[in-house]
Amino acid sequence: MTNLQNERTKKLIYLGFRDLLTKESFSKITINEIADKAMIHRSTFYTHFNDKYDLLNQYLNSQRTDSNFKMEDFFDHPFTTVATINNQELLPLLSLQNNDADFRTGFFQFIIDTVMADQSDKTELDRFFFIGRIKAINLWIEKTHQSYNPFVDYRYLDQVFKTGKK
Repeated sequence: MTNLQNERTKKLIYLGFRDLLTKESFSKITINEIADKAMIHRSTFYTHFNDKYDLLNQYLNSQRTDSNFKMEDFFDHPFTTVATINNQELLPLLSLQNNDADFRTGFFQFIIDTVMADQSDKTELDRFFFIGRIKAINLWIEKTHQSYNPFVDYRYLDQVFKTGKK
């Protein structure tokens, strides 16, 4: 029974969190708001998550798990693969949060965790180079004020990822 109760509570937190993400930036969302939205006490939130970054990571991981995500595809075209994770629900939310630096930091941590947990034949060095190329593209967009949004322009960014050319 406790397992079902924990699952139910997590789902309520995920739903409340997702709803908040459609209305305000990740960096402005507080634990109290998440708890209120999920109709739980703040301490219950901390029973399941360390902080809102942990919540973001677990939420994204649950969305990845519920999708047709394939690591082989991810290594070949990472931006498109991310965009296909629960495309109808998650992609608009990711697009809305793209300008929030805290959200991008949390999202990139999710990418790192996903790549490093991969059990394929990729070497550790291959994984770090993969992560580095994704980070380089995101830094290029951010630091040179490119108008690309990784959650909208994913096909184009996969071309940049493959070729290293604009």
